[in-house]
Amino acid sequence: MRTRRRPATALAGGARGVETYTRVSLYSFVLLEPFFSLYAVAALAGTDEVPAVGPAAVLAALGLVHVALCLGTIHVGFDEPLTTGRRRPRPVVAALLAVTGAVVVVSVVVLPEAVGDGLMGDPRSMMIAVAGAATCGALAVATPIRRVLTVGLAVPVVVIGVRLASDPTAGTVASALGTGLGAYVFLLFWASTVRLSMWIVEVVRELDTARQASARLAVAEERLRIARDMHDVVGRALSAVAVKSELAAALARRGDPRGADEMDDVRSLAQDSLREVRRVVAGYRAADLSTELDGARSVLRAAGVTVRVVGEVPELAAPQADALAWVVREAVTNIVRHSAARECRIDLDQQEETGEMVLRVSNDGARVGVAGVAGLEGGAGLVGLRERLAAVGGALDVAADGDRFVLTARVPGEVDA
Repeated sequence: MRTRRRPATALAGGARGVETYTRVSLYSFVLLEPFFSLYAVAALAGTDEVPAVGPAAVLAALGLVHVALCLGTIHVGFDEPLTTGRRRPRPVVAALLAVTGAVVVVSVVVLPEAVGDGLMGDPRSMMIAVAGAATCGALAVATPIRRVLTVGLAVPVVVIGVRLASDPTAGTVASALGTGLGAYVFLLFWASTVRLSMWIVEVVRELDTARQASARLAVAEERLRIARDMHDVVGRALSAVAVKSELAAALARRGDPRGADEMDDVRSLAQDSLREVRRVVAGYRAADLSTELDGARSVLRAAGVTVRVVGEVPELAAPQADALAWVVREAVTNIVRHSAARECRIDLDQQEETGEMVLRVSNDGARVGVAGVAGLEGGAGLVGLRERLAAVGGALDVAADGDRFVLTARVPGEVDA
């Protein structure tokens, strides 16, 4: 069990490491925005006219606030949705969109008109493209990329509109379209990079969750194995102890010395059962078919049931032989507990053509309405047998016809190499 938990623990550390690396990378990506904006500031300082200090300071302040809100949006979106009930944006998102709009307006008012083609030749388009790309990148942390890119279409539309508003000539139209396309490509690169990084984080998170679920399932499977084995081991042992104790008491009342021998058998059964329980808990227990058949003869005869074993114990692979041994044990336990049988027959038959091994246990003491007959499909013991047989490619069938109850188990005839 310890070896199964280590991969989950290692992966959990890896997932945290990937999240930390991605978070720092996206924060660093946002911090590139001021460096792109420096071009617009340089263009403002390079004009012949002395710029007003007030509008320039407002633009600089808005730029810093915009960077802070992008960082805040990424921080929130990393761990939870960016919208609340009824798809309302969270306050940090609403503030980011408002400040982005303010940056666009102030850039159009304060910055000079285009002096060339493309983003590098238009300070206003550069500022609008940078603000729009940073905003869409922040939203892409927890928003589908299609929706982000659809919202981002507003950026080239604004860029083209601003260029045409300043000079609606034929040459400007082509330049405006090129600038708008450049702004959208810039936005596409920024948002897609963020979305790809978050996709990797989401995949790692899902893998981490799957590993943890696998570890929990392994624990649950081990608990089921122990419960199933305890049911089979303790159930058979207690049934045998009860039968032999009853026989010993009856012999003792008649003064028959064989009662002491029966009590010795009870003591041996208790000691053997204790060892088996310890092995079950340790996970090292395996049943032996020949031993179980001998035990079945002893227990059934002590219960006053005539037993006959027909066929030879086959040479099977350990898993198949182990599964059949458990079938014998559970079948005998059910006969002692739930039936009024006087006769029992155990048939071992290996098919020549397919090599399939068939084990059939039948008795004449079926009681309709008693657990194990009326509840054939729901009994814990039979469910456990089906699980054991299914694990080795086998199957289990049960049938009751009048007072006749037949349990049939089939396993592939795979011999140990």
